[in-house]
Amino acid sequence: MTKSFEPEEFIKAEKLMTRERAFPVQMDDADEEGINLLEYWQVIRRRARAILGLGLLAALIGALVAFNITPQYRAEIKLLVEPDVPKVVSVDPLQGVSNIMFFYRTQYEIIASRSLAEAVIEKLQLEQHPVISPKQGKNESGFNLSRLVKGWMPESWGIIEESKPPSKEQLRAAAIGFFLSNLHVKGQKNSQIINVAFESPDAALSAQIANAVAEAYIEKGLDAKFALNQKAAGWLTERLAGLRTKLEQSEETLRAFQEKEKLVGTKSFESITSGKLGGITEALINAQARRAEAEIRYKQIKAAQRKGQSYESLQAVLQNAFVQRLKEDQVKLGRTVSELAERYGEKHPKMIAARSDLREANRHLRLEVEKVVNGIIRNYEAAAAQEQELKRLSQQTQTEARGHQAKEFELTKLERDVETSRQLYEVFLTRHKETNLAGDTDVTNITIIDKATPPLVPSKPNKRRIVAVFIMAGLFIGVLLAFLLEYLENTFRTPEDIEDKLGLPVLGVIPTLLLDKKSSEVPERHAFTSPDSPFVEALNAVRTGVMFANIDTPPKTIMVTSSVANEGKTTLCSNLALTFSHTGRTLLIDADLRKQQHSGKVLRRRSRLGLADLAVGDAEIKECIIKDNDVGNLFYMSSGTASPKPLELLSSKRFLDLLDKLKDHFEHIIIDSAPVLPVSDSLVLGNLVDEVIFVVKADETTHAMARESMKRLASAHVVPLGVVLQQADLKKMEDYGSHYYTYGYNYGYNYGND
Repeated sequence: MTKSFEPEEFIKAEKLMTRERAFPVQMDDADEEGINLLEYWQVIRRRARAILGLGLLAALIGALVAFNITPQYRAEIKLLVEPDVPKVVSVDPLQGVSNIMFFYRTQYEIIASRSLAEAVIEKLQLEQHPVISPKQGKNESGFNLSRLVKGWMPESWGIIEESKPPSKEQLRAAAIGFFLSNLHVKGQKNSQIINVAFESPDAALSAQIANAVAEAYIEKGLDAKFALNQKAAGWLTERLAGLRTKLEQSEETLRAFQEKEKLVGTKSFESITSGKLGGITEALINAQARRAEAEIRYKQIKAAQRKGQSYESLQAVLQNAFVQRLKEDQVKLGRTVSELAERYGEKHPKMIAARSDLREANRHLRLEVEKVVNGIIRNYEAAAAQEQELKRLSQQTQTEARGHQAKEFELTKLERDVETSRQLYEVFLTRHKETNLAGDTDVTNITIIDKATPPLVPSKPNKRRIVAVFIMAGLFIGVLLAFLLEYLENTFRTPEDIEDKLGLPVLGVIPTLLLDKKSSEVPERHAFTSPDSPFVEALNAVRTGVMFANIDTPPKTIMVTSSVANEGKTTLCSNLALTFSHTGRTLLIDADLRKQQHSGKVLRRRSRLGLADLAVGDAEIKECIIKDNDVGNLFYMSSGTASPKPLELLSSKRFLDLLDKLKDHFEHIIIDSAPVLPVSDSLVLGNLVDEVIFVVKADETTHAMARESMKRLASAHVVPLGVVLQQADLKKMEDYGSHYYTYGYNYGYNYGND
């Protein structure tokens, strides 16, 4: 049914539009702007016990790990490694091809190589050492959970198996693996110092191995240098003969080509050809620029022809000085014709002469515009022709240059071959002489700065650090889990959640009523039985918010709805009606025509006739309204006889007229409507009442349910006045903001013991 708008309806529509602009219904989660440290702190505070529990568990695990790691002793030797070996001659042939950038990284790899490890193991006979040999079972320096668990198990369980004696190959492989895993090579920044360290459970062994590694590294360098010098000398001797022959052949080829082609130099021809081609290229670029500029004006003319527009609007025509003067003359003559027409009339000689002058001016202007347009077209055609001619000339010049340059290129190539062969031969000859001299020296570029000594204290484990790292990791994981659980939370807990997710103001926070099971009090009449409780104070706050929604015209009809059933909507309606009854005659209507709620609990007696009977005309108003025996200004109307088509009943004109009649008899009408998601009754009623209150149950109504309800209400052009957070646990809300919990105690109401 369509309702005709009266003046007050226009006021209501304007009010809803204003509210919708102030609090838009958000269909998606709003993005947080900035970082709210207080919210982060509250999340950590709510999950503090779990976070601290994970931290304590991590501390115990860290202590267990730290006290089961075998102590390790680290001995270190310092070496000075210079990239350039002290040379007897001016140039070292080995350094000629080295790359200083990667020199030290290469030395690290050499020191930590398998071959050097085998040399040290062979020299010190480490294969049989009790720390390294797997027969002793002591080469596991780190934390091994399997080993720890097996150590606690009694032998009677039969879980620990005896291993077979290792072979010689296994001993060698185990020793090398242990050696390389405990050898540490590190260079210092902006320094030529290399630190070589070794870690083991034996302090003396660590120092002995570190010193042995340095000695083996020096010996390996000297051996490699001598072998390389010998190899380089032989290779240089072989190469010199081939290079001498190649140089002679290249010189002979160059002389033969010069005599055949009658060529002497190549620089003069290159300068002439490049200058000519450069001038043509510059002229071509300028011609292309002129053609592009002329083409723009040409395309403007063609566009005007296609659209049937006048040429006078073209920029080139507008900028022509003579055309501008003709236009000025045309305007002056047109003004003269207008003046003479008003003064003398059409047949006056002056008028006829003036019109003749105007026609002549129009003709001259048209001819001049055509001249400008034709000039633009000719200019474009000339520029395009000049561009094509320069392109042809450039291609012709390049072709000629390529033909002449072929011989010059060949001559240049032969000259370059001769020069390269000569330089290469001279370099190899010099290196051959210097290599023979360098091979006779045994100078090394490695110097021992500080030898390794047995350490007095173990280098690891750092038990405090291990425990601290485990604690920090446990706390970090706990905080991550806390934020993950917080992110997965999808129910409303605070008024801020409602404003953030729904974009609507919160009219009030109604605490949970924890009544004694033995008490005869019902929650629906708590506002009457306990008028001084914080529960009633919260209801009064809701009532105040509703009444001050529009001070000039306070709402008379108020509908209360929610997403689904069992969200405390009925309890809120009953107690809200009791609070409204203190300010005037109040009618509580049960508009959920699919079931009855109030009659038995609120008034302690049932009513057979109600809203459905009244809407279809089967009863009178006085038969359907029941007065509260305890509260003089409170009246009640039940849903009445079950209707097979409740939606059609609420949409009927008879129901609308009934609602208007009830407004004349009551100052406040509270309507308990059906939930939004299951049925569409609230969508219809929302357009008939003055205000709509949406109920959200704390820690139960999900964001998706509430947003879907807002979508449905918005599709029916219904914007709620606000939201009431129902059945809130104020003790629990202390973690979300202390003012909620403190509020309850300030009024002397202990919710935990009620």
